[in-house]
Amino acid sequence: MISDEIAWELWLNDRCVSHMTSSPHELDVLAVGYCRQQGLIKDGQAVRAFYENRGVSVAVVGIKPTLASKRRPMTVTAERLCSYGTLLDELSAAHHMTHGVHEGALVQDGVVLAYAEDVSRYNVLDRLAGEVYLRNIDTSQAVLVFSGRVPQQVAEKASALGVSCIASRAMATSAGIEAAARLGLTLVCALRSDSFRVFAHEERILVK
Repeated sequence: MISDEIAWELWLNDRCVSHMTSSPHELDVLAVGYCRQQGLIKDGQAVRAFYENRGVSVAVVGIKPTLASKRRPMTVTAERLCSYGTLLDELSAAHHMTHGVHEGALVQDGVVLAYAEDVSRYNVLDRLAGEVYLRNIDTSQAVLVFSGRVPQQVAEKASALGVSCIASRAMATSAGIEAAARLGLTLVCALRSDSFRVFAHEERILVK
């Protein structure tokens, strides 16, 4: 089994804003999330995404309610983090079949709020951003469980999701660690069912 990857155009209000490559599913959610992460969609804008021959078009169609607060103080126990060590394996059929996709999940108290997978690690975060915006998900108490490395851009996209903690099964780069520290993001790497490493803002992790 081989992972599918396609190329398509993303249009916003009748203007092409990006030439995208991604996994072929739920391109509308990815389109909204990409526009959101790039600052092309602002808080309070209601949007609609639809498929066309040229790709996906996103249109601003009105106003929508927004969450009063995107980020509140949060803590998570070390035991809870370890329980997420095998979570992505349990959620992804594509990973087991192809070993060619990245994965991410927003999880709060063991409950999966949103899940995404894509051939690109950055698209995973954009897909989650689309879910958060379209479904108005409060991420302030959620942990972002992630499969890929954490360079600077991943840390920045994670922070933009409104989470205070990212837990990756892979490692971070030096720039990723610096970005997490600067953004106030708790950075956990090498996540396993019995261990993990903390590189920034360990104060949110409670050890019994």
